[in-house]
Amino acid sequence: MPKADETAQARLRIALILTEFPPHYGGMQTHAAHLAAALHARGHQIRVYTYRSNGDAELADAESHDRSTPYPVQRVLSRIGYWFNHALLTRQLTDEPCDLVYASNVYYGLLGPALKVPVICRSVGNDVLRPWIIYPFRLGSGVSAWPWLESTLYRLFRRCNSPEWIEALLRRARSTLMQGNARAATHILANSAYTTALLQSVGVHPTRLQQLPGGVDCAAFAPPDPATRDALRAALGLPPGTFVLFTACRLVAKKGVDFLLQQMPTVRQHWPAARLLIAGDGRERRRCEALAQQLGIGDAVTFLGRLPHEQLRRYYWACDVFVLASRITRNRYSGQCDAETMGRVLCEANAAGAPVLASNSGGIPSVIRHNDNGLLFEADNAADLLAQLQRLHDDAPLLQRLRERGLERARKEFDWPHILRAHEHAFAATRVDEAGKHAAALNTQADTLPSFLYAVGEPSGADQAQP
Repeated sequence: MPKADETAQARLRIALILTEFPPHYGGMQTHAAHLAAALHARGHQIRVYTYRSNGDAELADAESHDRSTPYPVQRVLSRIGYWFNHALLTRQLTDEPCDLVYASNVYYGLLGPALKVPVICRSVGNDVLRPWIIYPFRLGSGVSAWPWLESTLYRLFRRCNSPEWIEALLRRARSTLMQGNARAATHILANSAYTTALLQSVGVHPTRLQQLPGGVDCAAFAPPDPATRDALRAALGLPPGTFVLFTACRLVAKKGVDFLLQQMPTVRQHWPAARLLIAGDGRERRRCEALAQQLGIGDAVTFLGRLPHEQLRRYYWACDVFVLASRITRNRYSGQCDAETMGRVLCEANAAGAPVLASNSGGIPSVIRHNDNGLLFEADNAADLLAQLQRLHDDAPLLQRLRERGLERARKEFDWPHILRAHEHAFAATRVDEAGKHAAALNTQADTLPSFLYAVGEPSGADQAQP
């Protein structure tokens, strides 16, 4: 592995395929924006490739955002036509060569053999568990990427909440294409041990895998002094003596919000002033709101909706315990699993000095170590949740130690400078002088994909059309 000073001297031309990118924000967009800004600041010549905007309002927001970036952003990728994107990127990166390709998921590993350059991917695990490649076939990929048709189909897809019958119908093709790309990647940065195991299970060699969590801006989340915290709680409408439980997540089945709600009557028997604050939105929100009313805890639960980061951190600072109750789920129609493959909110909670209580599920143990920077309970185990919550409430020295270790691990393992250094080391380890040997070894990789993913002959004119 190159030394840090050698890494810093290597100024590379990097094509960043960041499909999820601002102006919208979530975990993947946050990671993408921080990485692009940091690599540019370090002197690398970068170009971002991301999805096309969908609709006039989104286009205006994207154009406003892109004018503020000191590097070019190419919004040219289709959200639907995978092979359209592959062909487009192959042409553009042949015309404008790069030293390496970095992708925010494992779906672009086959660019390595096509371009004869290293491809480094980041995997968040769910790109392996449930590939979101909407249309995985070469035949018709260009037609599906026509802007008007794509916009219409994508709006319908979103309105139907990603119908599971489509997931089931295309599962085999999507999974096969994902596996071929993952095995072709030069190097993969997996966000947890859980994701690393998933990648090994689909044939990625262990020597090409590296575990690296998501990043967090520790300076932005640094906790305020106790006096400021008291004022903050008052400003958020939290009376003195309130035992505040806080969770932040998408409201989907795997997050276990329904489980937390079901435990609140028992929690209130122990601590009558307990309140649960829930930040986030999703397809389960209405059901969870109805459940809170059915349980008679409506006055003890607040659904905050989706919050911007500058507001979210105030709740980390104000809470007594940050809780993440994720579990592994399997869809009965498609058969696909969903899991918490890491949990960036856990990194944020540590950086904010919030005591963490999380389920021992998926990739969570790669971020939270029991009795170190948080406590773990068995997923969907009410008795274990209550026992660990009791420890946090009653044991002040334990609480302080967990806070301190959380802050320490956030600074040393989750902070953006550490994440950036790890990326640059990975880039330096796959320099262009090794790319030819790697690409030659992988030239047959695409041939391992079954014929049903391809059209007969060359792509049609529609497949080659520019967006």
